[in-house]
This record gives sequence, structure tokens and C-alpha cells, in this order.
Amino acid sequence: MSGEATVSAPGKTILFGEHAAVYGHPALVTALDHRMTVTARASASLERGALRLEIPALRIEKTVRLTRELHDVREPGDLAILAVAIGTADLGLRAVGLHLRLDSAIPPGSGFGSSAALAVAVVAACRRACEDDLPLDELARVALSVERHQHGRASGVDVQAVLRGGALWCRRSEDGTLVCEDLPAAARLDAFRLFHSGAPDETTGEMVDAVRGLQGRDPVRVREAFATIEAATRDGRAALVGDDPTALVAIVRRAQAALESLGVVPEGVRTSIRAIEAEGGAAKISGAGGRSGAGAGLVLVVHPDPAWHARFTPPAGWMAHNVRLGAEGLRMEVAA
Repeated sequence: MSGEATVSAPGKTILFGEHAAVYGHPALVTALDHRMTVTARASASLERGALRLEIPALRIEKTVRLTRELHDVREPGDLAILAVAIGTADLGLRAVGLHLRLDSAIPPGSGFGSSAALAVAVVAACRRACEDDLPLDELARVALSVERHQHGRASGVDVQAVLRGGALWCRRSEDGTLVCEDLPAAARLDAFRLFHSGAPDETTGEMVDAVRGLQGRDPVRVREAFATIEAATRDGRAALVGDDPTALVAIVRRAQAALESLGVVPEGVRTSIRAIEAEGGAAKISGAGGRSGAGAGLVLVVHPDPAWHARFTPPAGWMAHNVRLGAEGLRMEVAA
């Protein structure tokens, strides 16, 4: 067997609901139109169980042997190896050696969804190259297991966003199943501007663990923060669907205040957000955030005056991220 497949997956941003979604609260999430492209090639010229990994941007080019024992993600390239191991674990003797190449325009480790895009795209490309595609719901399940192995506890909304694309309202049903509904195409996603405030010092898994630790020490504080985030998420959905972008300023401020109470926004980012609020706007982190460094990854900014954005000078260290929201999800570029 010798097959080849190239797929691409978008980044994502959580508009409302980060951290709270991990504990079953709803979230609004959308795909971002910068993509990760993954090419997988199954080849009998490689030993069964061998993986040839190429990530040009990271100067990674190496051959490793896949094993049943899964290791922690510690070095660049480890997550791709993990995704291949988990994504092809059930192929058994049908699995042959694999060549894998990753090219990405998604900033890593900053709330843009790079790990979810990798998990989805690597599993999809490898399965297609091995001529054993997975149904979308099974692909989502496998990709989520990759995310959980890396981050510990994951809500699943990131995987759904990069897999399905568009903008999604995600919530837990009574039986605990994650249910995602498409927002109407007319939802006012263009009300948001995106900025990269700098990569946080902490990983997503470390920030999730920090909130879990806070919950153990101060459950009332966390419960109140999650309640505020859920209310903001519901109100944010109504504003976006109801074409009321001016209402987003107050909603974003409430959500940001709750995230700050969880301790996931570093001081420098808080100061910059206060300055935006003083000019009549609002901003919030999107993603896991950070604690000790200068950056918190992705930050969303809104203002009731569209012309204000043209005048806005980003804080030092922030970079405007001009990318379309509501992008297409997983896409097959070259089939096996």
C-alpha cells in the first residue's frame, strides 16, 4: 500500500466561554482563516511503525519509531508524533511506515488553535493515506484524545471548530454530550479585531491546572466567575445573531473581568485592556491566557465606533492579526 493525502485545517478563537467550557458551560467559538497543511504518505519503503517527520518551520527532519507507550509532549514535534500514534493505533498490521510533513500559518501556543488543528489534520491525513478514513464524529473523538493527552482536560470545542469551521454555539446536553450548532452566516463576527499579545509563559495545560487548583482553594470564586462567563456567552450569542454589535462592549468587559478573577490574565495585558476600556472599547483574552509573562496570546478587541479601530495604536508588544473569522473547516487538498 502506498497512498498520499494532503489536508488543511484552520485555526480558531473562542469568542466567549474559555475555561468555563472545560467544566460543561457553553462556548462560542469560530474558525480563523489561517491554516495548517499536513501531508501524509504511506510507504512500504519505510519499516512498519516508522515515522519520517518533517516540520520545515521548526527545522525538524527526523525518523522515529511509533510505540504503544504514549509520552508527554515536551519537545517540538512531539505532538505530531503523538497524533500519529493515537490516530493510527487501531490499524495494527495494516499500518506501514509514514512520511509526515507539516506547514502552518497558525501561531503556536497562543490561543489560535494550533494544537487542535494539528490533531485534526494529522489524524485525517494519516487515515486517508492509509486508505482508512474515519467518520467525522470518530475523527473528532480521536483528535480530542490527542488534545486531552497534551492538555489534560479539554472541552472539545477547539476540535469541533477546526473540524467543522464557521462559528459554533457549543454546549453540553443532559447526558454530557457536546452539542454544537452553527451560528447564522449573518452573525456579526466582523465586530471583533484580533491581536497577538505575545506568547504566554505557561502552556494551556498549566493554565487549566491553575484554574483547577483555584477551584479547590476557592470554589465560590470560581463558581461565580463561571456563572458570569456563561451569562456573557449567552448574551454574546444574542448580540451577534441579533446584529447588535454595540452591545458587545459591555458583554466583553464582563467576560474579561471574570477571566481576571480566575487569575489567567497577566498584569501587563490587564493594564493594556484598561487603556482600551478608557477609550470606550473592550478587550478580552481568548484561550487559556497566562499568568507570569508579558503576553497572554490572542486578545479580542471591540469598540462601538468602527472608525476607532483605524485610529487604534496597539500596545507595545501587540501585533494585529488580520484574519477572517468564520473560515472553512477541515479541507481535503489532495486525496490519496
